[in-house]
Amino acid sequence: MNKSILLPAVLAFALLACNQDNKSGTNDKAPEQANISVLEGFWIDLDFCARSEQYGSVLGGMNYGHLPYAYAMTFSAAKPDSVQCFNGFESWMLPLSFNADTIELKGARPDKSVFLIYDSQGSKDITMFDPSPSGMQLDRFIKSKAGTKDGYTAFTAALNNSLFSGAFVPLGAKTKGPNVLFTPGGFIQNFPDFNRYQVCTGGDCFVSADPIDVVTFSNSKKENSAKMFGFKYSNQNDTLTILNLINENPEEKGAYKIGKPAYRFFRKKAN
Repeated sequence: MNKSILLPAVLAFALLACNQDNKSGTNDKAPEQANISVLEGFWIDLDFCARSEQYGSVLGGMNYGHLPYAYAMTFSAAKPDSVQCFNGFESWMLPLSFNADTIELKGARPDKSVFLIYDSQGSKDITMFDPSPSGMQLDRFIKSKAGTKDGYTAFTAALNNSLFSGAFVPLGAKTKGPNVLFTPGGFIQNFPDFNRYQVCTGGDCFVSADPIDVVTFSNSKKENSAKMFGFKYSNQNDTLTILNLINENPEEKGAYKIGKPAYRFFRKKAN
């Protein structure tokens, strides 16, 4: 779908929503349409977090749905004519323009724009219309309430919560002890070996030749303690297995092989 077709379709969607609201007969003050002051903040891809939670896997969120154009966006009044986008390993700026509740991200794709529709009439979320090479993709973004430093950190906090919410009961002799907690901010509680974690969302951290989700554990009290592991959930998403990754050839990309389990947990999710 080229830009000349996409833009009228997106604008028609926005106008239809406005017309339906006008027919409701309410005399309430009209909500403020999309502008940099309304949007200022960090916006995160809630749909991708939901898919990752469903499959207990970042790769599942990609492979059984799609890889979004961006995981997060930052709008700032200090830079009213642009938006900062984030994926798993880089960030970039795009020029933007407003037309009522439609925002155009110019040049997001080669010779194409990505369009955002802000729902000023209802849920106050954003729907991204991305003319990706594989076809039109839609993603729902919400404004983050997390007090983080940037949009990507806000996204990872939501993703961490989706993947690792609940209390994890250690299984096996090696990991007996109190319940382990993975916080949205990337901390691990009640785990003797490590106290920080970071989930791979893209790029070179997917190191295994065989597809597997990757998490890096580290200990803030020890230098050079970072270690990558594979992780996977059972079909019911209630048993978490942390697997060793063995680097058989440090000079070769993707040379890691999946080893034996290092830790296993049973997850008790909050009711």
